[in-house]
Amino acid sequence: MKTFYYEGLQEGKRVKGTLKARDRREAITKLKREGVKLLKLKEGKELTLKLFQKKIPEEEIAFALIQLSTLLSSGIPLTKALELLARQTENEELSSAFVRIKNGIEKGESLQEAFSKAGVFPEFLPEMLSAVQRGENLEYIFQVAGEYLYKVSEFKSKVLSSVTYPAVIITFSFISLFIAVRFVVPRIASVLEGFGKELPLITKFVILLANLLSYLLFALPILLILFKFRTKFVSKEKLHYYLLKLPVLGKLNLYFNLSRFARVLSMLLNAAVPLDHALELSVKSINNYYLRQKLEEVIPEVKRGKSLSSLLKEIPEIPEMFKNLVETGESSGELEKMLGMLSELYEKQAERTINFWLRIVEPAAILLIGLIVGIIVVSVILPLTEITAGFGK
Repeated sequence: MKTFYYEGLQEGKRVKGTLKARDRREAITKLKREGVKLLKLKEGKELTLKLFQKKIPEEEIAFALIQLSTLLSSGIPLTKALELLARQTENEELSSAFVRIKNGIEKGESLQEAFSKAGVFPEFLPEMLSAVQRGENLEYIFQVAGEYLYKVSEFKSKVLSSVTYPAVIITFSFISLFIAVRFVVPRIASVLEGFGKELPLITKFVILLANLLSYLLFALPILLILFKFRTKFVSKEKLHYYLLKLPVLGKLNLYFNLSRFARVLSMLLNAAVPLDHALELSVKSINNYYLRQKLEEVIPEVKRGKSLSSLLKEIPEIPEMFKNLVETGESSGELEKMLGMLSELYEKQAERTINFWLRIVEPAAILLIGLIVGIIVVSVILPLTEITAGFGK
């Protein structure tokens, strides 16, 4: 079976996506059967086709799901709500996803299957829907999923806005310093040498620094290639294990991953998804491969009947508070509530850590840049003084 990327019109809306077919003719037939008026059809590998599809921002998906929940709460049937949402959604890909879901449901597909085939929603959403199907809690599921994605989006925006200003200032400062060190100082030094003057020690030091920066610049492509293919030399699990051991970045990486894992697990348990299956999906939300591997080893043991808290105690990287609150949740029968609390706790902890280090890093970086600027200024002024003194004689 081949993979095809298509764009077309369906019920007056522009739709796009991928489908499997033996050949181009079969792909056209399938799309016509679904009521798609074809505009573009391209064959290629799935990896290549992904380049044509922009990732939909989490914030847009969040608002769409909350809106869907509101429409369902108002008593509007699911297919009609999906149709209304497709018309109102500005993002073309998200709009076409809702059209495909509506058509799928009308053909008899389950909610889980229809949302899964859409290919734009997080993996946990179809699983949550499989637990309720078209029951009373459907609007609740969309509300909870939407609120979670909005929180994730909001948290990312907070972190990005906190880091952007100091990052831009520091980057441009270092670019200015590089230009001064690499081009300005060496030219003044060459003028001084033309007069037969000995270079001051500090100027020699700055020129040495300029030469080192030049070598580093030439070595940069090699370093980038090595970084790109780093997993060929060291496994992802090993690299991410060392990442967790880093003083500040390691803590932040742990907090982000534990917060996401706890939030998704809490939502799935609230949606009546069995613990072992909820764990399988929650673990996929972790982007630290070492931590993911450790938690994946827990799943078979949970299926055999062991408690989650006792298994988490065997993973030294997970904080004691996380283990203790999971144990409290299991013994009290309120595991999902405790996991929700843990998610909030680690989000706030990550935010506090970022804000604390930004307050230290920003003035420290400015002080460092000021010191380097001072050295460069002195290294320029001393040769100029030598030249002036030479003219005076």
